Amino acid sequence: MIVNKNTYIKLNSVLCETKMSCTAENLKYLQELVSSCFLPALKEDLDNVPLNSEHFGSYRQALEIQLPVLYDLLQQNRHWIFSREVQESYELFANVIILLSEINAVPTVYRLSNENIQRNAHNILQEHAPINIADVEQIVFEYYQNKLIKDVWKKQLGSLHGFVRYLELQYSSGTLPKRWVNFCLSVGLTVRESHEPTCKRIGIVIFALILKSGNFTYIQEQNIHSVIYDSAVKDLDFIDSVEEATDIWECLHKCLNFHKELSSFNWCQLDDLMEKAIKNVTMAPNNDISLCNLQQVAKMGAYFAINQQEIVSCCEAGINGSSLLEQCRNVCASNNSYTNFRWAKSILTMFNVESYKLMQNKEMSQKFLLAMHKCYLVCILPIELQIISPHLIAFLEKFTSVLMEVIITQKMDLEIIQIVSSILETFKHQLQHSPYTHESEDFTKFNNALAKLLHHNIFVQIK
Repeated sequence: MIVNKNTYIKLNSVLCETKMSCTAENLKYLQELVSSCFLPALKEDLDNVPLNSEHFGSYRQALEIQLPVLYDLLQQNRHWIFSREVQESYELFANVIILLSEINAVPTVYRLSNENIQRNAHNILQEHAPINIADVEQIVFEYYQNKLIKDVWKKQLGSLHGFVRYLELQYSSGTLPKRWVNFCLSVGLTVRESHEPTCKRIGIVIFALILKSGNFTYIQEQNIHSVIYDSAVKDLDFIDSVEEATDIWECLHKCLNFHKELSSFNWCQLDDLMEKAIKNVTMAPNNDISLCNLQQVAKMGAYFAINQQEIVSCCEAGINGSSLLEQCRNVCASNNSYTNFRWAKSILTMFNVESYKLMQNKEMSQKFLLAMHKCYLVCILPIELQIISPHLIAFLEKFTSVLMEVIITQKMDLEIIQIVSSILETFKHQLQHSPYTHESEDFTKFNNALAKLLHHNIFVQIK
């Protein structure tokens, strides 16, 4: 147990006897209780010893006794702790927020499974954060400065996780002050030096919050977005989970938004990201990460479009249903991002290389079919046929055969047939709306073959 039995008996006595103001003696016990609930410093740096949930068994047992006592004392003395303008109250207020942020952080290897305890911690944090008292915030700032400085942080697992939770509570809907921006950047860069994947991801989460809540002009002037980009982009080739992939891509997209104009620097960065995304659709360690990278290809395909937000919103709304799909085709066809021209061949090649993933179980096949369809709508559909013709006709002939094979592999499943039909209709839409189709013998022949295929009984049955 983190506190000894005699201390616990005294604390329990305080709970029973204290009904009015927080006396000096009661305050002392309350401060002791809060201090005793913090996760103790690790004996070894977290880089040196693999941590697992069983290492924190005694800590959890102690907290399941101590925290209910603490919650009751906080309730009894809430006015003194959270409303009094004295230094003792400020310090206790700050420590309570720091402690509950540590306890309520997710996901952590030390997290308590007791839902009531977690719910109470969450409710108290929601009630009293964000903190609007400068003196209290200063105490919190100094606490994390002491706990997360170089080398010290490697033993402060609770403070590291609690710091992220505190930032979310305090600044997700507000502006991150400049000193916090600088401190957060320092912490984010420092923890990412660790080999522990959890620390690298925490660094990315901190970066994302800086970019979301920091002062836009200050971040630009200090070139903070470029520092974050250079740090985060290194992780794209070493992603182990879809959650990590999502966090990193979101962070990198935010970095791009901080450039003042569409300079060659933006083009260079976007080219690098698109190249990595296309490559990692194939190289990803599992289907979920591969799918995440494929979705990023579509997102970046709209980046330089004047109607970027309209395209993104349209794709996010879904393409299930003829009216939604038709609207998405019309919106995506107006994509004027000429950068797609240079990626078109790589994207079409990637579709064919990854087509084997469409032959997996139905759920995964559906996900990849929809993602490929959206990517085609955003990146390929807007390109004029005469520009892309050397690559497109070969792709259409091969990929159409693949789609028919998918239907057979998925045992004529009606939902799969519906998705395949919508993709073929998109191919047809692209050919029918281009005057070049009639100037090209290859495209004319394929257009006629496509029209005939879509009148096959397989597709007629779903209309």
